[in-house]
Amino acid sequence: MNRSEILRHLGPYVSQPYVGDLCDFIERVWEIYREHATEYGSITHGSRQYLFVRMMYIAEVTSNGIRLNATWSLIPAGMSLLRDRYEQAVRFSWLVRNPDDEEFLKYERAIFGKINALVRNVDNATVSRFEESMGPIPSWVTEPLSKEQRAYLDAWNALDLRSMAQKRDALPPITDTPLARRGLASWYNSVYAQFSSVSHYDRFSIEMVRPEENKDGAIVLSFQPHWLPLLILYTAYLDMIQCSEVTQVCFKQQTSIKFEALFLEWLSLAGKLKPE
Repeated sequence: MNRSEILRHLGPYVSQPYVGDLCDFIERVWEIYREHATEYGSITHGSRQYLFVRMMYIAEVTSNGIRLNATWSLIPAGMSLLRDRYEQAVRFSWLVRNPDDEEFLKYERAIFGKINALVRNVDNATVSRFEESMGPIPSWVTEPLSKEQRAYLDAWNALDLRSMAQKRDALPPITDTPLARRGLASWYNSVYAQFSSVSHYDRFSIEMVRPEENKDGAIVLSFQPHWLPLLILYTAYLDMIQCSEVTQVCFKQQTSIKFEALFLEWLSLAGKLKPE
């Protein structure tokens, strides 16, 4: 299913005030990214740009998933995905903005520690099935790692997300514009910590479910309806930051004027969506 087909399946709540406008707004954000990715031309397999484009693919799919869930009023699923979307934006922006190339190298080598940890903790039957279809597994995948080797490969994970967001905000902005100067750390509690409760299914998340009267007059359990447009609004903010940074830093194209115009529009929409 391609992008346009997915967006044709937005739910009935897209007709609620501001929801359709916000869904359209996000699509215009991604259209700028796709336009400039196309203008950039072919990307070499294995290059840093290739890595970032694949990261953007996951980001766009997650963004689409939030819009789909929200417009079908699947609020808990949308919250869980928005928590993921926040983490994606923080990690991406930390890498793109960071002048220290060691941070990128930490990110790159973390894959080896992850593969080793995963394979060494699965049962032998699963490993055998993998080898039957993919061939022999390299020895480094299954060998125990020393404490020093594990620390070297897991260095990327030593920095917690809150600290990463704070350090990201302390780095110089990529341009001297209002959107580029906006932070991500202040959203840690309101987005990541709060919606992690839904992902983890802890007691706090259960308290967010309340009886509400639906349009037919029946009392049903649900999340408060003001969350629906807010989830899309928050997603739009994260999408703007990530798309503006990848086009300017990775594609070397001047898109700040386009994104600043969108940011002003976003601020206007945000001012209209006050939680009840």
